[in-house]
Amino acid sequence: MAPSPPEQDLELRDFPGSGDPGSLLPVRTRELAPFLDALAQRRLVLQCCEGCGRLRHPIAPVCPYCRAREWRWRDCCGAGTVHSWVRYRRSYLPEFEPLMPYVVVCVELAEGPRMFGRLADGADDVRIGMPVRAIVERCAGGDCVVAFVAADAQLRPPCSAHS
Repeated sequence: MAPSPPEQDLELRDFPGSGDPGSLLPVRTRELAPFLDALAQRRLVLQCCEGCGRLRHPIAPVCPYCRAREWRWRDCCGAGTVHSWVRYRRSYLPEFEPLMPYVVVCVELAEGPRMFGRLADGADDVRIGMPVRAIVERCAGGDCVVAFVAADAQLRPPCSAHS
C-alpha cells in the first residue's frame, strides 16, 4: 500500500547559509516548474508515469523505466530513510561556509524514489537506515529546496521572514 500524502504542509525553514544559493539551483523548465511551485507551497510532489505507474525523481520528460512521455504529479509524504550520506568538511562555495561541517543525504522516500538533500538536523547522529522526513528550506531570494531532518526532530515554529 502506498503512503498517503501528508496531512499537513512540510515544515518551512530559512536556508541557514550565507547569501542566496539560488544561482546553484537548476534552471526552471516546463517539467520542473510544478515541482518548484509545490515546494513553495510546502508540498513535495513527484512525477508518476502514466505508462507504468512508477514514481520518479529527478524530474524528467521521459520515464526511465518504460520511456512513456505522459505523467501526472503526485503528492508525497516526505518520509524516508537514509540510503547513504557524506559529511562535507570543506566548503566549496561561500554560501555553505556557515554550515561547516554539513551532511548531504541520499534518502529513499517511502514512495520509492531516492532524493538528495542537506540534513538540516541530526547530522551528528546520521546513519544508514535512519528515519527522516522532508522539510522545505527557503533561500534568501525566495527559491525553495528539499532538505531533511531526523523523523523524530521537533517541529519548529513557521518562519517569519518572507511569509
